[in-house]
Amino acid sequence: MRLLSVGLTFQANGPLDAGIDGFLELRDPQTTEVRAQWITAQLKTQKEGRFTEETNEGFSYLCKQNDLDYWLESNLPVVLFVARLSDEKIFWKALQPWFADADHRRSRKVIFDKVKDALNEAALPGLASAVANFSAPGMVVPSTRLAEALDTNLLKVAFPPRIHVAETTLSYSEVREALVESYQAVPVDWVLRGKKIFRFCDISIPLFQDFIKEGSEEEIDTLEWIESEGEVTRRVFVDLLSRTLSEMVRESLVYWRAGRYLFWKLDKGKSSRDYSYRSFVKNTSRKVVKSYKREGDHKPVCFRHDAFHASFVRISGQWYLAVEPTYHFTSDGYHDYRYAADWLSGIKRKETNQSIRGHVGMWSAFLVREPDLLRNDPLVFTTVPALELPFGLPDELWRENEDNDEKTRMEKAQLELLWTLPSSGTAARIRR
Repeated sequence: MRLLSVGLTFQANGPLDAGIDGFLELRDPQTTEVRAQWITAQLKTQKEGRFTEETNEGFSYLCKQNDLDYWLESNLPVVLFVARLSDEKIFWKALQPWFADADHRRSRKVIFDKVKDALNEAALPGLASAVANFSAPGMVVPSTRLAEALDTNLLKVAFPPRIHVAETTLSYSEVREALVESYQAVPVDWVLRGKKIFRFCDISIPLFQDFIKEGSEEEIDTLEWIESEGEVTRRVFVDLLSRTLSEMVRESLVYWRAGRYLFWKLDKGKSSRDYSYRSFVKNTSRKVVKSYKREGDHKPVCFRHDAFHASFVRISGQWYLAVEPTYHFTSDGYHDYRYAADWLSGIKRKETNQSIRGHVGMWSAFLVREPDLLRNDPLVFTTVPALELPFGLPDELWRENEDNDEKTRMEKAQLELLWTLPSSGTAARIRR
């Protein structure tokens, strides 16, 4: 019953026991279905008394050399179970990964941790890991049953049902140059194709009156227009969506044409910028622009800006914005930093799933705006509910093969991206 409660089925080896007491098959504790994942088991019991070298934290077990040689030649993972009948405590240790350490192999000693190695429901991912890590190349190991929610980087986008269209005799560059000469804040939320200007907002305003044919303004059905010329029109529509988004966020963000992404502005005279928002689970804030100095310098050598690529995609007839987080580096808050590629490469190596998830959460909070009577956004974004998955993979399972240094590095990166600048040299380096 103890084994069944943690998702295991035990089959004794019987009278042919030659060093292995039986076989354990992983069993889903919720559905009770077996998983065709096998572990060989060696059982050691004592009625009462203290284990060898027992403390409040753990104890040890000394293996015989011939037993150790036998276990390590197994073509299945071998787990040593040690039980004390008086208090019904059972502990386990996967032997192949433990004795992969040369010092452990020489000592023939297994050290048990009373918390980490206790046989309970929390041990199932570790036992599944013993199977997964032992699998030969090409073998497919079934996933461990784990209810898991999958957050996406998609935002559902709603746009006006009708588009404003007007004819012009000018080219795109001519229209833009004329706008630049006449207005300081030139709108970018329009496209020109086939001598026609397309815009979600009204074109029959003084801003465009000098460039369109009188009486040519009209409104057309957005969905019909998207399908009018197939893929060609859809590409123009995506361009219009992207330009409209840039216009909507121009007070806070800058579009960087070379990288095709939007990044946070830095106010003049400031060395950083913070943004407060509601994340997936709590209210928080993020330093969306941060400056970096070399030791002894008073002036920042560069600035890191949070940024994202905005890709509009159609899935099953519905339009979405795919948010792909990235970073932009400047020398003064706007102009490109000459070593930007080195810094971006370094930060991408350091990022973890959790830090990327936080970055996506920040952009989602920024783009999903609350209704405002003073603002009439042509595009409205809404979050896509997390996908509930019946199967998942515990972090302990896929991280089992990482060494301790890598685990420590990844845990730190979950909390913060730690950066440093070199005291000398040209290209900046990132602390690993």
